[in-house]
Amino acid sequence: MIAVRIIKAFILALIAGAVMFLGSGTKSEAGSRCTDHCADRYHVQKDACKLIPFKNERKICERRAKEVKDDCKHRCR
Repeated sequence: MIAVRIIKAFILALIAGAVMFLGSGTKSEAGSRCTDHCADRYHVQKDACKLIPFKNERKICERRAKEVKDDCKHRCR
């Protein structure tokens, strides 16, 4: 009975340690959260621009969306 309890505690500690070890790898990529946010906003704006029927106005809209994305990324640095 005591051996089972020790084995369960050891396995639980091993799982907790593995989760902490694997979880630390995702935090190193958190620095790109700002640029990911900028890219997400850009894609939403560009999708909205695709609804514009006139090519000239659509290209102006897409260019403005790209400029806003570049400004956003510049603020991330």
